Amino acid sequence: MVDAAAGSTLFEEGDATDGVASIVEGNVEILKRGRVLATLGPGTVVGELSIFVPSASRNATARASTSVRMIKWSAEDLQDRLARHERLATAIVADVAFVLAERLSRTTDDLLLVLDAAGTRLPVSDLERFRGRVVQ
Repeated sequence: MVDAAAGSTLFEEGDATDGVASIVEGNVEILKRGRVLATLGPGTVVGELSIFVPSASRNATARASTSVRMIKWSAEDLQDRLARHERLATAIVADVAFVLAERLSRTTDDLLLVLDAAGTRLPVSDLERFRGRVVQ
């Protein structure tokens, strides 16, 4: 179990991934360039990409917006457990796939809102250039 005080930074964008955590109590804000992208609460995971890409770096900053209690697994420990326990691995991967699918859907909806709003003011060539950089 890991406890974090309100306002504390759990990890910074660019840090090496060191594992994944499940939030038991409290709320965690996910920030990019100082903007809050999401607030995660009990039952959600933080750092899930480290399950699939252990050598990756954090792509956002996580900050406790309230006092937080989490269960944390190191990347190595989690990989070892997944290798030894097929049912556990299946359950964890299914849960994480669901989380990632939800986040991708939300991101797509947000992107479409931005494009719809910008489409009324930007020339088509600017939108195409933006779309080419964002949608790969």
